[in-house]
Amino acid sequence: MNAFFDMHVHSKFSIDGVSTMEDYCLIAEKSGIRAICFTEHVDFNSEEKNLSIVKDNRKQNFVVEDYFSELNRLREKYSSIILLSGIEFSEPNMFPDEFALYSSYPFDCITAGIHHCYNSVFPGAGNLSVSKAIHEYYQIMQKAIEFGGFQVMAHLDFPKLFFDKWIINNDVLDTILSTMINKNILLEVNTSSLNNPCDEPMPSYFIINRYVELGGNKIVIGSDAHSSDRLANHFKDVIPRLPNCIQIGYFREKEFIPVIIN
Repeated sequence: MNAFFDMHVHSKFSIDGVSTMEDYCLIAEKSGIRAICFTEHVDFNSEEKNLSIVKDNRKQNFVVEDYFSELNRLREKYSSIILLSGIEFSEPNMFPDEFALYSSYPFDCITAGIHHCYNSVFPGAGNLSVSKAIHEYYQIMQKAIEFGGFQVMAHLDFPKLFFDKWIINNDVLDTILSTMINKNILLEVNTSSLNNPCDEPMPSYFIINRYVELGGNKIVIGSDAHSSDRLANHFKDVIPRLPNCIQIGYFREKEFIPVIIN
């Protein structure tokens, strides 16, 4: 049995999702996964027009009402699984009106992610120099954290998936982590990097340990699965390597709930 709580999952309500919400529920039911948070993509910073749809003269990434309708249906059908609602909103500080709209819905958890650099989605930012792209990425992240309004910061060292040489200045890192801690924004440990030729989650164990040194004591763990076969992927490998003093948990109605994982 895997009593895991996966706080970062994408279903077909995300433009790049492969599996339905129910596909995930079936996997969770068989494997004993305790909770799933469906954090569907919300992006307004891409030239790909299919990232957004228009319904009732309103631009949106997915029909929120349909999302909640399906989620509530599955909550009744799979009552043994904690099914949580969420979004992964890209660069919320750049789109305050859109962010306010999505924040008005009763999501259990809002996760922020930085996916765009100079209006390109990584690895499109590879057209920039490595140092320029990374500087831009963390500058946007710092502004997003200062803007706030969300519970979790996703895949903090995301650029390492696209650049052979990845460096973050220690002062920049400390500023980001300290601001997160001060604003009660939690660090996400994202295991999807282990699906690639990478031997660590996002962020690295070094960054996770630095987060703890600066006073961070709570995290969520997410697989960033886009297909149900990746649900809670690599959790059993990553969790034992996390600092003993850190508290793993999940969000319900935007309140952090700690869990014990044996």
